[in-house]
Amino acid sequence: MAGIQDMLGGLMGSGGQIPADLQKLAEPILQMIQQNGGLQQILGQLQNSPIGEQVNSWLGTGANEAVSPDQVAEAMPHAVEDLASKTGMSAEQVSSSISELLPNLVDKLSPGGQLPGADQLGDVLKQIPGGDQLSGMLGGLLGGK
Repeated sequence: MAGIQDMLGGLMGSGGQIPADLQKLAEPILQMIQQNGGLQQILGQLQNSPIGEQVNSWLGTGANEAVSPDQVAEAMPHAVEDLASKTGMSAEQVSSSISELLPNLVDKLSPGGQLPGADQLGDVLKQIPGGDQLSGMLGGLLGGK
């Protein structure tokens, strides 16, 4: 779990201070993404949701548009409820944490505006503190085996 915490600290730019809610959600979120076809599959679904414009900004090379907890809850209600159930957090806490994490995660994993394939993941992860330790796990996140 230390690798996940290091990576979250790098993603959030928080100098190593990771909110407790994000720590609780890290593993369940990664599992959910893997079980649902990888990050590209989930982002494809989100691009066709009310937060599609924001998702496109995270993938693009420009500024990342923020997404509110309410927008997250509207765009992915089943995922929010499932994660709340698995972590013992409220749906509001889950939505809030996802709204903080997802734009940064997608942005950091898509430095050229495209998500890398599982074979390119190692190069991208080397740029995120703690990311190199998670290459195998995140390969599955991106739809690899």
